[in-house]
Order: sequence, then structure tokens, then C-alpha cells
Amino acid sequence: MRTKHLILLLIGVTILTIVFIAFGPAGEPNDSFKNIVVQTHQQFKEFQENLRVGLERKKLEIDPKYLLLLGFTSPKDASGQHEDQQNGAAIGPPGQDLPKTDHPAPATKAEKELSELRGLRRPQDVVTFDGQPGDREQRGQRKRITTPYNGTKISFTIVTYVLEGQAASAILLAQNIAAKLPAEYLFIYDLGVSEEQLRDLGAYCNNSRCSVITYDLSEFPSFVSDQRTHAYRPIVIKDGLMRARSVLFLENYMRVRGGAAQLHKLQSSVMNPGVKTAAVRSAGVLGWNTPTAVSSLTHPKMFDYFESKAEDFNFLRMVDLDAVFFSDNPLVTEKIMLPWLKCCLTLECIDPIGAQSNGCKFNKKPLYRYSGCHGYDASAFNIVLGLTSQMDNSEYSLPSDSPRNIFYKETLEQATRILESRRRNSSETSDHPFTDD
Repeated sequence: MRTKHLILLLIGVTILTIVFIAFGPAGEPNDSFKNIVVQTHQQFKEFQENLRVGLERKKLEIDPKYLLLLGFTSPKDASGQHEDQQNGAAIGPPGQDLPKTDHPAPATKAEKELSELRGLRRPQDVVTFDGQPGDREQRGQRKRITTPYNGTKISFTIVTYVLEGQAASAILLAQNIAAKLPAEYLFIYDLGVSEEQLRDLGAYCNNSRCSVITYDLSEFPSFVSDQRTHAYRPIVIKDGLMRARSVLFLENYMRVRGGAAQLHKLQSSVMNPGVKTAAVRSAGVLGWNTPTAVSSLTHPKMFDYFESKAEDFNFLRMVDLDAVFFSDNPLVTEKIMLPWLKCCLTLECIDPIGAQSNGCKFNKKPLYRYSGCHGYDASAFNIVLGLTSQMDNSEYSLPSDSPRNIFYKETLEQATRILESRRRNSSETSDHPFTDD
């Protein structure tokens, strides 16, 4: 659309110039032409500036309510940002430092809702796990707002989520963690499974180390629930970081083949940002990179929202979100989670016009050219990581074929078949490889 306007503007300027030259006063065509060129150039610069400012305001206009629900802002900051938005001011650049609070008090509409809700909550609205208050929603009762967790943090937890139809994968992940990492906590975020699947999941996740948290995504924009964009993943991770000092995010189809010793070595590198270890000089995040360039799996329009260029990411390896460690420290909170969430809560950023997740063409040369496939939340995550680390992926990732990669995938079809076999009390154990080191 902007290109069309610019073309029409240039055509208009050309026609106007010809008219002035043809019909202008004798002896003055050169002066008239110069004036037209100067004025047009000035107007063109103003037009570009307006577009730039307008785009900046657009990409930064995040409702303070969402920042509050995610535990980023204090009451004063949230109300101040709301006033700035009403006055047409931008919240700030991606990664701007925002103070964090655990005890919001009523000041904005969202905060009043939170306070009213806290006053209306009944004991049966909260399920406790190992003495810790959970956010498990009692379905059929009053819909509650997604309140930020402000209880006591544990040291470390594994975090995953489950959608409708994925209960088998989540159940086998819970069994895998119980077998391989029995001392670790597991939080499974229910993002909309049926009552039947929730009961099935609860039957396997029924000990003090495993918790099912029903999380209400309805308070966020409707596109956040889109399984194509996975915009809910950073929301789940951020909530996990409010419950633990470090988390390992796993997709529910991931399994652990190693043990506690290997896990703790990886976790220790995440908990000591800036310190060079045998694993990685961590920036508070640790994942596994692939040979694919970030520019190959990121729609070019997404880079505009981070004031960056696609060519800057031509040689930066893409980190997938199958298994990633996160540490709850100011660097991760302010420089990684905040801009990542801002993009995922902005439709034009997470899902640019023309973006798609299939039809990839990796045979284009050079290989870092855009493949036609967009990574949505994973692309935004990698842009933020690249900008934070000055394009050095050794700051936050290891090669996917590294011996330190203790994870592997198990498809939903495999999980369903294995679970059905176990329910039939099958004696066959070779179907499931997680017991094999």
C-alpha cells in the first residue's frame, strides 16, 4: 500500500513539473522547477518521517493490561504508560527496562479487576500443589482473569503445555520426567483441553512434583491462541519464570534420555550469565541451534518491528523452541522476554501479511534467502536473541547434534499408541525408548 502511494505521488509530481515548465512564465521555468523540486523533496521527507513515526507507534502500542498480567509493570508504571498511549506517546523501544512487582495495587482497570477478583476468589477456586498455590481454574465457575503468580519461587522446574488432543504426549512426558528426573518439578499448562483429557492427565500428574495449571488465554488478544503462530509459548514461559528461578521449557512431544547430572550441568550454565562454561557463555538462555539461518525462516516484515535488517541475520543459526533453558534474571526479563512478548502480542509483528508455515523452498541460493516459511514466535525469539548477543549464537545455544543434547522427539501418534498399549496392560516395553540410555 505504501509503495502504491509513493508511485502515485511521483507520477503527480512529474505531471505537475511538466505543466509548470510548459505553461509557466517565460524566463522563470528554471526557478519554478527548482522551487517545485525543493518543496517536493521536503514533503517527501516529511512523508517518510510520518511513516516511520507511525510505524514505531504502531508496533509499540501494547496495552499495559497485558504487561501487568505478565508481571512486568508496577501500578504506577502501568497507569503512566496508559496515559502516554492516550496522549499518543510510545511506550518505548523493544527491551526497555520496566520495573517488576509482585504485589500490584488498584490503579488501572486491569489492576482493579485483579483486586476485585482476589476479593471474590473462594477456597475451591485454587488448587494447591506441594503447599504452593496453583492457578487451576474450576471449569464451569466464574471465569477469572489471568493473575500474575506472586507466591514463593522454587529453584527449578520443567514447563510444558497441552492443547486439545495432545493429552497422550503430555502424559508420557510426565512419566518420562518421573522416571529420568524424579526430583524435578513439572508444570503442565492446560491451554484448553477437554474435561475428559484433563481427568486423564490428572490421573498421571498426581504427585507433589507434577502440577497441572489451567491458564486463561482469553484475557489476551484472540490471535494468541492460534496454534499456527504459537504466540502463547512465551506467555507460558514467562509465567513459569514467575514460579521458579530457572525453567526448562519443553514441548510435550520432547523426551529426556539423560539423567539429573547432565541436566544440572546445562542448568548451571544458564544460572551464571556471562560466565564461560564447558557448555556455553550463557546470556541466561540456552537452546539448540540448527544449520538453517534466521533470515531463511523469518518473514522480512518482522525485522522492521525490531529496527533491524534481514541481511544482518544471514549467518545466524536458528534456535528452535523444542527445548530451551531460561533463567529469571534482569537480562532475560527486560532484554529477551519483554520484546519477545511485545511482538507476540502484536498481530502485524508475529503474523505479517503473507506469512505462512508451509511451502518452504530451501533450494534457493544463497541458502540464507527467505524460504517462504515463517517461524512466527520462534522467529521473533531468534531476532531478540541475535540483537541481545550481537549476533553471536554461542552466547545462548549449542549445535543440535552436540553430545550435550539430551532430548529427543516422540510424535503424538507414537505417544497415543504407547499409551493405549499400556492401558491394555501390554507386556511389550520396547515401544517406548525413554528407558534406554
